[in-house]
Amino acid sequence: MQPNFEWLDAVINEMSEQRNSRQMDSDQQTAPQNLEAEVLRKIGRNLLIFQQIEYMLKRILGNSRMHGYVHELAINKENRVNGIQKDMLGLLIQRYIDEILSDANEEQQGPQELSGPWLFFSFKFTGDDKFYELQCRNFELVREERNQLVHQFLPYWRTDSPEQLSIVCEYLDEQRQKILPTWEHLKSVVETMHQAFQEHASHFASEEFNQCLNLMLLQGSPLIQLFCDISTRISRADGWTCLARAGQLVHEEAPNEVAKMKAKYGYDSFKKLLVASKCFEIFDEPLPNGRFRTFYRLRDINLHQSHNESGKTRRIQLITEINSSNNSINDSNTTG
Repeated sequence: MQPNFEWLDAVINEMSEQRNSRQMDSDQQTAPQNLEAEVLRKIGRNLLIFQQIEYMLKRILGNSRMHGYVHELAINKENRVNGIQKDMLGLLIQRYIDEILSDANEEQQGPQELSGPWLFFSFKFTGDDKFYELQCRNFELVREERNQLVHQFLPYWRTDSPEQLSIVCEYLDEQRQKILPTWEHLKSVVETMHQAFQEHASHFASEEFNQCLNLMLLQGSPLIQLFCDISTRISRADGWTCLARAGQLVHEEAPNEVAKMKAKYGYDSFKKLLVASKCFEIFDEPLPNGRFRTFYRLRDINLHQSHNESGKTRRIQLITEINSSNNSINDSNTTG
């Protein structure tokens, strides 16, 4: 008698059907779960791009402008960076358009009456009208798309609808394509700004710049300014002032500055100080006894104009302009 295995076949068939049924249920659950995970991944990806755009805007704006007296530059820079860190994306975009994409031909800033060397630095990324309009449109897209993702996305989050999840996936991919041009533009600006700053650092560390800055500090010093003032008060009709008489007045009016002259400026006589400042002409008038008497008068230079019209010392203005067509760096360095 042959064994009857029909009952075993029936059990195996039933188990197989149950397994297939469970597999179908699992497949139906896995598809939405995979889509849900993909949507979450793309949300995170896009949010990261928005954060990177915001970070680059803050970095560019924080380093794009600096002004003030030499002793104020560090604190002015710190205050500017701290203020920008609190700005929202919309305000950052507007500041970028107004400050970075604006015309590089801007007026010097600063007080009318200066009490020391005053420096102004700005960074620009410029192009033609089409470039400007394109960047404005792209930044407006960034602002709108970020608001939609952060503030208006929730109604589209339907995990029970694979079709809706697929639509959202496509939407997030399209959003990424819309905002990538701005991300790439800002990345290029950051890289070019870094290159420009390296070149500036090399220039600022040079002996030529050091000599120029020291000359400005000397020309703006209280002693030099006092000699300028005295010259306008006691000079002869031809503009020449007796250095000995002026020196007496300087001793009377600024004794502390005179006492520190050698340590502060490295000169042990008024004549050497005036010659080093390059602000004055020096003339030695012979005397009958074979000696001479020294006179000085102001040169016709910006310091004289600044002293009489708009301040007491000189200004340095440095505008770094990046051309969008070829990323070339153009520096406009002026003093006055």
